[in-house]
Amino acid sequence: MVLTLVSLEEGRLTASARGCLKPRAKLRYAAEPMNFGEYMLAGKGDRYIVTDCVQYDSFSPVTADIDKYYAACMILELLTKLSPESQPGIFLGAVKELKAMAYEGKDARSAACDFLLSALREGGNGLDFSVCADCGCILEGDAAFSDSDGIVCPHCAPWDAIRVDAASRAFIAGENRDVPEAIKIRAVMLLSDFLYRTQGVRPDSSYFKEQE
Repeated sequence: MVLTLVSLEEGRLTASARGCLKPRAKLRYAAEPMNFGEYMLAGKGDRYIVTDCVQYDSFSPVTADIDKYYAACMILELLTKLSPESQPGIFLGAVKELKAMAYEGKDARSAACDFLLSALREGGNGLDFSVCADCGCILEGDAAFSDSDGIVCPHCAPWDAIRVDAASRAFIAGENRDVPEAIKIRAVMLLSDFLYRTQGVRPDSSYFKEQE
């Protein structure tokens, strides 16, 4: 099996894990999607072989909740796409949200939302959903996303801005996380679209199809 690994120091790389699909394989755990550990590699250039792995965590409680599992898969997918080179902030943000879902009771939508916010921020496109980026007024209701200005109030929004409804804005801003699932999903979809518009990366559409 060829594994895609994301390293805090090196970013994304690939390595072969020989025989890891066998039921009693020594390194079978090293090929699991959420395995977090220290990988020992042999080789050079872009050809590596996994020779050993010290597991730090597997975040196994996440697999017991289908919503958390889907959110974790989205987070890992985006981490992989955003890390052709080392991205320490995004890497640590992913680990933080996996840990929060596995051991701290954080719900899947909030974890996905907060990871997307951190990915935007680390990519130099941080968005403030509490204040208009143009006139500086406090946002309490609807807002809008502008490619040029970020999050703005309805009065400052250009004609082609993307509307952010009040409930989604409040959820993203952390003002109210106790909202219906449909609103949480809409909020995550909006953030995903903003990430694509600013950094050219988005999660596979199948993530959102599973939420319908």
